[in-house]
Amino acid sequence: MPDSQEADRPLTVPFGFYLSARQCTKPNLAQAAADAGGSITIGSARGPAVVRRLRHSGLTCPALFDGQGYDPKSKVPPPAEWVAAQTAAGAQFTLMPGAFVDWGEANSAFGEIVSCQSEQAADLGATVLLAVDARWVAKRSEVVIDLLQSVPGRVAVVLADRADPLSVGGAVQSLRQLAMQLGDRLVILRTDHGAVGALAFGAAHASIGLMGSTRHYAAGPMRGGRRPTPMSRVFVPSLLDWFLADKIAGWTAAGASIACSLPCCGGRSLERFLDPDEDEVPHNMTALAHFAYYVLDADPLDRPSVFRQEVRKAVARYGLAGFNGPEDPKRQLTGSDATGRRYQLTGWALV
Repeated sequence: MPDSQEADRPLTVPFGFYLSARQCTKPNLAQAAADAGGSITIGSARGPAVVRRLRHSGLTCPALFDGQGYDPKSKVPPPAEWVAAQTAAGAQFTLMPGAFVDWGEANSAFGEIVSCQSEQAADLGATVLLAVDARWVAKRSEVVIDLLQSVPGRVAVVLADRADPLSVGGAVQSLRQLAMQLGDRLVILRTDHGAVGALAFGAAHASIGLMGSTRHYAAGPMRGGRRPTPMSRVFVPSLLDWFLADKIAGWTAAGASIACSLPCCGGRSLERFLDPDEDEVPHNMTALAHFAYYVLDADPLDRPSVFRQEVRKAVARYGLAGFNGPEDPKRQLTGSDATGRRYQLTGWALV
């Protein structure tokens, strides 16, 4: 029998990394992610099988499984079978296969999706999983909050967008409100470092991806914008954002000091990741986890101010406090780009 109280149990690990099944084939990567973040989420219908194999190799961390049923290409099994597979693999808590809420849906259709998912989740003792077009959160936040508050238990959310879901105007402020209203019933999966903000304002758990495809969901019409690049993407702690290694090397050549003082780097410059033989993943994991736990280690009442302080310090480094790289490395201080999309760092600095 499914445990009907499972979705109400408190989470012991608030942060982790979101990995694809393919990433888990890399030697020791899943264990390194577990060591750095405390937990892992596998984004694949093969997730339970992958984790069972990893547990035989010594992996002991909490694990979640995103079957990506919100994607038409997913091969996730039916709900009852999927929940049983997660349980057998020792899931921290089980998730429904997932449903997608497109921007073109009416409010009533969104409500029907939530109602259907809630009923099935309650029957199976599982957690509702929804992939939601970021425009819902940004532009119809009251509808989203009301509907998700109607779910009796925990709700896991994946934001969908062609690029950065939190760059949609109003998305940051609305995510903050969602975290404040749902509190420890809100889980954010397949996300980027912006989810640390959701944790600061009350969310229970965030699982951050290490690749573009594991930091948000892009539905079919959203895909095909960017060309893939072999260049390493590096999370720069002092700027709280991701940059290509050649950009960082350019800033270094211009006189900027882009170094990392964390144990993963020991003060070395991040320009070294221009070398394809240098693996940027250990640095990215360590830097992201350090940022997340710096905020989470604060008293819960102080987390919003600690988070805002870190974001504002990062914003100040974009040309305003001695940053000697290009004048406008990512246009973070302009507020928004030519299409009106607001860069999320700016948004978090203003909440």
